[in-house]
Amino acid sequence: MFGVVVLVLALASQSPDLSVLQEIQRSHIEANVPGPAEFNRLLQRDLDSYFTKTRGKSSRIEYEMLREGPTQSGVAYPKFYVWVRVFEGAANVEQGAVRLAAVERREFQVTDFLSERTIRADSTVIYRVFPAPICERINSKLGLAK
Repeated sequence: MFGVVVLVLALASQSPDLSVLQEIQRSHIEANVPGPAEFNRLLQRDLDSYFTKTRGKSSRIEYEMLREGPTQSGVAYPKFYVWVRVFEGAANVEQGAVRLAAVERREFQVTDFLSERTIRADSTVIYRVFPAPICERINSKLGLAK
């Protein structure tokens, strides 16, 4: 019995093959990211819904990707990073960085929104939410040196 426990522990402590990890990541992306035909429509719908709900009024949202393609970590939902501009009529009333999770190919959930005002008040706040390359894009977009 002791030998079986030692064998199980030895196998469990080995690091998995990189191709196995890549396959797991790929399967999470395929299971959760909408296909190309639906991607932009669903992303726009869910950003519009989030900002209308949080602002309490209908808003028009424009977005640009801060990174092309999803970011997959472990078994979490794939993440996307966008810069949004919020409009009321023709006026740009707010902008900022958004992290979203793609869920079951049917929706995007906003996990974090940091407004330009928040970022300018404390430029370190983005490093608690976004990966370093995304933070560099945000800083560049706002003309903040890092």
